[in-house]
Amino acid sequence: MNENTASASLRRRLMAWSAGHSLVLDIIGLMLSALIVHGFYVLYIDPLAGDAMRTAAATATVPERTLAVILKDIEQEICIVLGLWSAWLLAFRYRLFENEGYLLEVDFLELGKVTEYSQPVLAGLQRKVDDASAHVSGSLLLSSAGLALDRIRLNGAFHEANEVAAEACDLHLEMLHSKLAINRYVLWAIPSIGFLGTVRGIGEALTRAGEAMAGDISGVAASLGIAFNSTFVALFVSLVLMLFSSMLQGREERLAANCKHFVSSQLIARLSALAKSSGAEEAAASGQSPAIGESSV
Repeated sequence: MNENTASASLRRRLMAWSAGHSLVLDIIGLMLSALIVHGFYVLYIDPLAGDAMRTAAATATVPERTLAVILKDIEQEICIVLGLWSAWLLAFRYRLFENEGYLLEVDFLELGKVTEYSQPVLAGLQRKVDDASAHVSGSLLLSSAGLALDRIRLNGAFHEANEVAAEACDLHLEMLHSKLAINRYVLWAIPSIGFLGTVRGIGEALTRAGEAMAGDISGVAASLGIAFNSTFVALFVSLVLMLFSSMLQGREERLAANCKHFVSSQLIARLSALAKSSGAEEAAASGQSPAIGESSV
């Protein structure tokens, strides 16, 4: 077994495991996000922000707005943790590490070589779909094409086959939408946490109003910094994640539309044309009358 085959096999096993243990995978993502972000704060943000705040307190000045000062508070840390976790959820919900789009660019069914319509030909196409499914797990294209071929082999109803494939694509998008419920909540929660930091900062600033009236505005400025920095970080993280989410949603919708187009305009259209041609040849060979809908002179 070469390295590519071993890597593909390992990836399929991991994807199969993750599909059946999505909750465990989500918890692992949250724990990893919290560990990475907190480690970054402990090693980088907290020391630099502490030095800046101590220097400002000693000189009775406002600390410079460096990255460490902007990110130093608990609300910003929570927002970044949730943002990283949201990216984790999006990556696995949208199967970011599984690329099935290339199947649409290659003739994986070799339809150009199909020259007749028969049950053995349909069985051969079904085997090709099964073989491809062994290498690309959970493929929407292969699933919809397999359903269409099953319906055609069952009763030869091309219109029903097209409807079944289209319903499979629509169901995939609906299930994906339901799986993203927790991600939508996280995207809503991030700006809300930033607003909580704003309320906390304004509250602290009001408690130090007496210091400001006495001439020392450093405490009020630091408290207002908490308010504005938390909102700034929360909105920035939310905007980035919304862009990321919109791009992935558009990618999945284009994939579903391309799958529908492939099944209807290439697979079913090809088999339907061959079936009509085969029926006409059989009718001519048996000396039967023209097909229904044609009038005889």
